[in-house]
Amino acid sequence: MKTKAVPHIILAVILALTAGVLTIRWLGSVRAPKVEQAKPAAPKVEVVVAARAIPKGGRLDASMVKSKGFEAEAAPQGALRDVQEAYGRISARDISPDDPITPDKLMPKGATSGGLDASVAPGKRAFTIKGSKIMGSGGLITPGCRVDVLVTYPVPNGKNDEKINKIILENVPILTTGTERETKIGKDGREELANTDFYTLMVAPEEAERLALASDTGSLHLALRTPGDADIVTTSGADVAKSLEAFAAAPAGPPIADAGALAEEDAGYSVETIRGTERERVRLDTLTGIQTEDKGHAKP
Repeated sequence: MKTKAVPHIILAVILALTAGVLTIRWLGSVRAPKVEQAKPAAPKVEVVVAARAIPKGGRLDASMVKSKGFEAEAAPQGALRDVQEAYGRISARDISPDDPITPDKLMPKGATSGGLDASVAPGKRAFTIKGSKIMGSGGLITPGCRVDVLVTYPVPNGKNDEKINKIILENVPILTTGTERETKIGKDGREELANTDFYTLMVAPEEAERLALASDTGSLHLALRTPGDADIVTTSGADVAKSLEAFAAAPAGPPIADAGALAEEDAGYSVETIRGTERERVRLDTLTGIQTEDKGHAKP
């Protein structure tokens, strides 16, 4: 029986292989690659990019910038399109190679250097004051923030310990901040190195005068403003008395009893006796010694 089944098995294998080959050929003809129509090329625009690494404060020239094609949809918004627009401009920060040149990476037109002077608006002055981490709101005050400047002065013609605090400048922009190590005299009289924080503010000339006077004669403090808050608030300042609310109105005392009732009570002594629902009160007049009785029902 086994020898008779062998030819049938061989025939079945041959038929299966033939069917497989025919199926593969048929599928190949059905799935023949179709000639795809070429898609229209996306429109491109020329964008100015950095030809090499550009350091902060560098003046752009032909060796620093070049044009590069970008798809219109992928081109950075506001990027310069003509290299001639970039020549002579000052970089406001480090720019990496092939990085598109956008206005936010450049100093304003007309700037001659990349230093602090390029950030000062016309008619304004850069004024630097010494401070501390506490004065700078624990490091939260950074370039670009806006602050109010407060100063604590000794009270003119007052006692030695009398002081007043007042806001002298409002909504002042911070240009730069920094920390330097300075030599100071410690509590033991020895010299020691300590960190000193510096804050550079942009102020008007008359504001610079007030700030200079305040830094020499008083103690300065900075109050951080919320972004977009440009309100100017007029205050009367604060001193110790105001802080302790010494000028607050005295609280109202207890209500004054009726004068007639007080006079009646002061006229003598009285004894009140209650028996069940009956009440008897005997009052002794301290002036005449006459006793008077007052009877009635006791209140429930």
